[in-house]
Amino acid sequence: MATKTLTKPQSATARNASDAKAKCAAARELESAGDYEGAREALAGIWDEFGERPATDGLRAEVEGEVLLRVGTIAGWLGTSRQIPGAQEFAKDLISESMRTFEALGDQDKVAEAKTDLAICYWREGAMDEARVWFREAQACAVSPSNQLRVLVNSTIVESSSRRLDDALALLDRAAPLLDHVEDPAIKARYHTQRAIILMQVGGTENLDRALIENAAASLYFEQANHKRYFARVENNTGIIFLQLRRYEDALEHLDRARQTLADLDDVGTLAQVNETRAQVFLALDSYVEAEKIAFAAASALEAGGEQSLLAEALVTQGVALARMGRYESARAVLERAAQVAEGAGHSEFSGRTFLTMLEELRHFLSPREIIDLYQQADKRLGRELNAETVDRLRGAARMVAANTAGASTIPFADSSSLEKEVLKFEGEWIRRALDQAQGSVTRAAKLLGLTHQGLCYIINTRHKSLLTARAPVRIRRKSIIKKPRAKRLTMNH
Repeated sequence: MATKTLTKPQSATARNASDAKAKCAAARELESAGDYEGAREALAGIWDEFGERPATDGLRAEVEGEVLLRVGTIAGWLGTSRQIPGAQEFAKDLISESMRTFEALGDQDKVAEAKTDLAICYWREGAMDEARVWFREAQACAVSPSNQLRVLVNSTIVESSSRRLDDALALLDRAAPLLDHVEDPAIKARYHTQRAIILMQVGGTENLDRALIENAAASLYFEQANHKRYFARVENNTGIIFLQLRRYEDALEHLDRARQTLADLDDVGTLAQVNETRAQVFLALDSYVEAEKIAFAAASALEAGGEQSLLAEALVTQGVALARMGRYESARAVLERAAQVAEGAGHSEFSGRTFLTMLEELRHFLSPREIIDLYQQADKRLGRELNAETVDRLRGAARMVAANTAGASTIPFADSSSLEKEVLKFEGEWIRRALDQAQGSVTRAAKLLGLTHQGLCYIINTRHKSLLTARAPVRIRRKSIIKKPRAKRLTMNH
């Protein structure tokens, strides 16, 4: 008689782990294709409400880490596409927890993946220095060619946003040899997209033509990956290139194509960025009323999402449109707000360029004293590493100062210096009071002052180093601040 082999029943814990792994794999595939809503739906049963920690009870450490990473990454993308308040903090907390899990397991590639996604969250918030640190740490951890390529390509977004174009190109040159070892079309598309963006920023007809070629390659790979969102972003970037080439009808054609795709995807955040580009085209066409209306709508859409750098860019475009309409008071108020938003996010260089924009657009409306003050504000924030375009603008501003102060013999430089010292003293006292009230917590003090955590850190580190001792010691978050799932959870709105 033949002996019957019995299979041991799979435990509930094993079944849960297998189910979670399968859901994470499906979610990651959808995320790679840019279908963030689909990725969220793939995690149903594990993660059902935005803002709450996913259900990971009973899962092995490596599975729990993957769940936390997937939910955190998808939450970050949904936050930027839907402009959800607090989404990036929610994402960072989950990704940080997953990173610590993978560090304990010694899985360097997963640690690198988590650090890369954490850096992207900081970049979205405009915290360039923090993002740069996390990207560098990710580069040191990445092992596989695909992961190395992903880290290097994504690292360029910080350098590109900060106008450190030589550094960005150097990162892409390091990444180029890895392309032959990677099959994923989405990663290859990202490489060509970033190279196009940087060539576009460098400028010049030859570089713009090369950027169009890179965009064509990116579009091909994104189509292969069925990544509609990023295909739309390439269309937006192509529109910017045609704007720089003064081919405005071609620019609007590509931007309208991007708008339609993003509207179909209900991607509010990226659609706002495309509309900001459209506003720039209408500025170039001298259609200032239309430009201001579109830029205002873009800024309003970006207001709620916490992406301060993008909001500052939209405000600058709106401010320029208002200035060219002759609405100087409104223009100045909007541009000053743009500078404050950038400064509060720790993006001092962008704030400096915004002060230059105020000088350029409002020069006929400003007094000699105001021209000098704006020039000093710009010069103080721009730092030493400037690209050629910014250097030319700063020199133009200096000539403007010279022209407007010629013959003005009673400009109160001494009083200005005293005023600046008094302002710094007043600022320092307010920060000290906020830190005392918050018991040294920079996060709580920043909320009291209406700043971001990164922005207050920047102000203390650069202007009030004496307050460093008033801060509570920095500690790594060991316990998630995210709410534990309730017994009964509400389904997220679609």
